[in-house]
Amino acid sequence: MVVIDPVIDDRRIRATALSSMLEQISNPLSSALDATLEVPIVNRNTEPLQELELTSDEEVEAFVVEETESEETDLLEQEQISTPRMRPGGVTSTKNSSGAEDAFQSYLRDIRGLGLLTHEEEIELARRVAAGDERARRKLVESNLRLVIAIARRYTSTGVPLIDLIQEGNMGLMRAAEKFDYQRGCHFGTYATWWIRQAVSRAAGEQSRMIHLPEHVATRLRKVRRIASQLSQENGLDPLPEQIADACSIDVNDVVDLLGVVEQPVSLDAPVDEEARYSLADTLEDSTTPAPADTASQHLLGEELHRALAFLTPRERSVITLRYGIGDGHSRTLLEVGKELGISRERVRQLEVVALMKLRGMSGSHALRECV
Repeated sequence: MVVIDPVIDDRRIRATALSSMLEQISNPLSSALDATLEVPIVNRNTEPLQELELTSDEEVEAFVVEETESEETDLLEQEQISTPRMRPGGVTSTKNSSGAEDAFQSYLRDIRGLGLLTHEEEIELARRVAAGDERARRKLVESNLRLVIAIARRYTSTGVPLIDLIQEGNMGLMRAAEKFDYQRGCHFGTYATWWIRQAVSRAAGEQSRMIHLPEHVATRLRKVRRIASQLSQENGLDPLPEQIADACSIDVNDVVDLLGVVEQPVSLDAPVDEEARYSLADTLEDSTTPAPADTASQHLLGEELHRALAFLTPRERSVITLRYGIGDGHSRTLLEVGKELGISRERVRQLEVVALMKLRGMSGSHALRECV
């Protein structure tokens, strides 16, 4: 029995459960399915993604039947299958990756030996599933495991291990078995394709993207990118954001924002010259430290201001210094200055006006005249 540590996150458990159990017990097919059925489904939406295109029954059946044993074996050559190590208390990690590969090959061969169901058989199994028959649910899932393999193969270019994609696809397949309504007249393979694609594409997006996006943003992004690809094929040119927005019926600013989130992140340690003498971090401005030019400019302006204040009367100089916080950085109101100097607030205002007029009339620095 596999012991699952609740501290370990749900995705690592699901990614490891299939490979661990395939290696440990003799029947790869039943053990893989058991591992999938025992892992709880957490935070799954109740409806599939709306932008996915529905595949016809004939296309699904032809795509699955055309799979050959050699093609299934080639999956292992294209995708390096590695068994992740788990923390103490989690799923026991395997030490021999070749054993996992052999078990997975057996899993593929056993899946190929399962025949497809007729529509009448699907209806009968669906009725039994609705009545709570667990054997019927297992039969319905097992008969469509090859469909998961076929769909998961399309996402191997994302860099996510194939075994993880299959595990997520099995989750979607089980969800489809729970939600399938035979009374609508739809074949189960067609309906399950929606859920499998949703689960696999979501896993591929979350695990291959360095920055996690909320699901509703990722859904809209997939729609925008699909429409952009269609427009590019039709016109032979990259579409403008306005064209994409019109085709998607969304605001053009939303299109720009969505296309901006797919930009590849750049490391701060990435070199910016051929000799790798400087990194990108070396070229970024430190916002906490003022620039040397600004520091020098402020220093010169301060010197000019103090020279200009020397031409004012002592009371005018005191009013300007207190009103604008020169020296201590704390500006004061007319009332506060009046109390401190023992005069009325109206007198403070008059002295301030006279002092500013004197400072503006001085033939000093242009920068000082702009400040006053």
